[in-house]
Amino acid sequence: MEMGASKGIIRLGVILFILLVQPLLLFPQGGGFLSRKINLAIPQCSLEVALREIGKAAGFRFSYDADLIPGKRLVTLKANNTQVSALLKEILGKNIRPSEIGNHVILIRNRSVSSEKKPFPNIVVTGTIQDAFNHNPLKDATVFEVENKRSAISAENGKYTLVIPTGKIVRSLNFCKSGYSDTVIFINQVAASQLNVMLRPLLEMIPRLNTRSGLVVATNIDSLKIVKWIVPGVTTLNAQNLNVRTSRTLQASIIPYIGTNWRVTGSITNRVSLNLLAGYTGGLKGFELGGLLNITRKEMRGVQIGGMGNIVGGKAKGVQIAGLFNYDPGSFEGVQFAGVCNYTPDSVRGSQFSLMTNIATGHCNSTQISLLLNLASRDVRKMQACGLVNYARNVDGIQFAGLLNIARDHNDGIQIAGLVNYATIVNGLQIGLINISNTSEKGVPIGVFSYVQEGYHSIEVSGNEIFYGNVAFKSGTRWFYNFVQFGMGSDYKLQGSYGIGTNFTLKKKLSLGIDVSAGFVYHPTDTIYHGLLLKLSPALEYRFMKHFAMFIGPACNFFLFSKGKPSATPRGLSTYDFYFKSTENASIQMWLGGTLGVRL
Repeated sequence: MEMGASKGIIRLGVILFILLVQPLLLFPQGGGFLSRKINLAIPQCSLEVALREIGKAAGFRFSYDADLIPGKRLVTLKANNTQVSALLKEILGKNIRPSEIGNHVILIRNRSVSSEKKPFPNIVVTGTIQDAFNHNPLKDATVFEVENKRSAISAENGKYTLVIPTGKIVRSLNFCKSGYSDTVIFINQVAASQLNVMLRPLLEMIPRLNTRSGLVVATNIDSLKIVKWIVPGVTTLNAQNLNVRTSRTLQASIIPYIGTNWRVTGSITNRVSLNLLAGYTGGLKGFELGGLLNITRKEMRGVQIGGMGNIVGGKAKGVQIAGLFNYDPGSFEGVQFAGVCNYTPDSVRGSQFSLMTNIATGHCNSTQISLLLNLASRDVRKMQACGLVNYARNVDGIQFAGLLNIARDHNDGIQIAGLVNYATIVNGLQIGLINISNTSEKGVPIGVFSYVQEGYHSIEVSGNEIFYGNVAFKSGTRWFYNFVQFGMGSDYKLQGSYGIGTNFTLKKKLSLGIDVSAGFVYHPTDTIYHGLLLKLSPALEYRFMKHFAMFIGPACNFFLFSKGKPSATPRGLSTYDFYFKSTENASIQMWLGGTLGVRL
């Protein structure tokens, strides 16, 4: 008894939910065909001819009950960039309502006549659906009753049964299947009807290919595991078969197959969609709110808010907000917010904000901001900012990363990383502890260590007035390079330094290099740190051969050492200087020296 009572309460709740929102539903006000603008000028013709000409001009077919439309009535057609919906209202009046199904515009009586309010038995329509080419039965075809949105699916043998509740005398049925041309048949209200239908197959469509990988680009979200788990097979079959172009003002559902659009919900575009737990709709042009998940098969234009996630199969434009993820197999334009991941297997024309990951397998024309990973498989044209890793094919904007920036091809913008920047070709700026690239054409890498494979590399051996033997390695570009140097002087004093420099070409074999370095002086026998040595060294370089050059130049030295530390002389490293100052704790010595060496 308790279980039966619980089921009764659930059923009552579902019925009340639908009854509460049903009064808010408005029938379509226009859609793809009805919103098209046409030009026609026919002084006088029959209504039948007028409808045929309108359909021809707008690219669709009319379907209607001959008893409903006075085909012989004379009308005047005068349309100058006029919407089809407005033109139909003018020639048909308010009592006829157009509805778009597949390639058809169906004309339906807008109001019931008094005779239709009499009690009638339910209509039971049965029959077989076959392939018009080979007469084989068609499995999983849809039979759709337009007014009440009742539907049925054909079985393995092509047979179907559709029960239509009592009401209007004339009913319109749409027979359709994916890959076949649909058809519309009108029936009168009788207790039972037998309809056998043949559908003509369409020409086989060639799937769109990704020219880079050669893979078919899949945007059918019905194949996703989460969609298969949530949405019944009958509902997805109807969505794939049935093409309803017009939109409804409001859709409300508890779960995808319990709502105001029932089993055909995946074919209908809504202006407002409210989903208590999860929703499954054909499209959105407005606002959608879901307790857990919003699933939109085709285009989304507007605002989507999902407690767990939003999934859109076609192009998405607007704002998406989700607790966990936003997934858009088509391109996205607008702003995405997600707690875990925004994933668009196409281009993003807008901004992605996520606590964890943003992924766009096409271009990112605006901004990606996350804590862990930003990935754009093609170009980043504004900014990527991430706590760990940014990845893009080309960077025309800015990459900020706490750990690593990667531009697989070009960096024509700015890369700033806490650890490593990588780009194949650098035409912009790299700022990081380590910068790595293959070629730096017009760019500048700035960091502790920069390696350009086809850039500037030099090993040099030199001597000066204090340290007679020095070895240095320089890497980067001629415009800006880093180097490390180690040397030994008298009494086994050692020095190690790090520096930056630039090299200007003066003539074909003559150039000027300017180095700035900072290093320490150390004595290995008594393991005592002597002090800090700063050096500015301009030098002229003459290249005798392709891989051999000599250089010579002056050097300005600045040596800072603590009181009580042993040095080469009481005044510091050098036996001469032009400036010396001693304080209570430290001493400063400055002198001019020189350097002479060879570069390989």
